[in-house]
Amino acid sequence: MKYLHTISLILILVALGANFYLDNKHDKAIMAKLDAMTAPTAASKPAAEPSPFDKTPNDPLHGTQTPQVADLTTISFEHTAHDFGRVESGPVYTATYKYKNTGNANLFISSAEASCGCTVPTWSKEAIKPGETGEIVLNFDSKGRNGEQLKTVTVTTNTEPNKNVLTLHTILYLKTK
Repeated sequence: MKYLHTISLILILVALGANFYLDNKHDKAIMAKLDAMTAPTAASKPAAEPSPFDKTPNDPLHGTQTPQVADLTTISFEHTAHDFGRVESGPVYTATYKYKNTGNANLFISSAEASCGCTVPTWSKEAIKPGETGEIVLNFDSKGRNGEQLKTVTVTTNTEPNKNVLTLHTILYLKTK
């Protein structure tokens, strides 16, 4: 009698272990069947999306030739900073940044990203040939803003380095009635 409780406990543990093993084996079999049913075949597998670093002949966003590594050029800005000084809050202020392609290949501006939604850059999506000039226009909406403002726009080009930062500075004051 003394060992009956111990033997009963061992039998219960063995039964629980066997039950766990069978449940786990059954779950794995079900998961394998589900994976086989939902796995795409080679024919139905979607094509991998192209990497932005892949060299493609055309830029689908702009319809222009995508620059290749050998097509690097140089860019020269007349100025990269603009200061409006102390101005009234409310209007949209515009700053123009002129640049020149000083290299031997076509210059492409692929993006111009502002640090804030209140600053909107516009630029030519066409290639700038060597020796030609272009401009990036920043429209800064000062409505609802007050105090010192420093905004940046990061311009991405096919130059080395490929990023240029333009800055816009002002001190806004609210109009008194």
